Amino acid sequence: MRHPVAVSIDFVEGAMANQVSRRDMERWLRDHGFTPAPGKKTGHTFYVRDGVKITLPGHGPQDLTKKLVALILRQLEASGFDKEQVRRDLDA
Repeated sequence: MRHPVAVSIDFVEGAMANQVSRRDMERWLRDHGFTPAPGKKTGHTFYVRDGVKITLPGHGPQDLTKKLVALILRQLEASGFDKEQVRRDLDA
């Protein structure tokens, strides 16, 4: 039997405060040189630039989860974008 584990979340300055919608993220990606890539039958939307591929859900709620936004920001930062500037651009 698994026992519940208490988790403490500390809020750090600069942590994301607002939701980011799928459309806002798509607009930001297009404005920064990402192009839509051919999709598969998954319903997801793909954007590509310089070997970096960002996957956005094509179904479900319009607002992206904070976890997904954090993953995308990490991916963008690894490809040379300033994570804090991206957050400011997205108002996240």
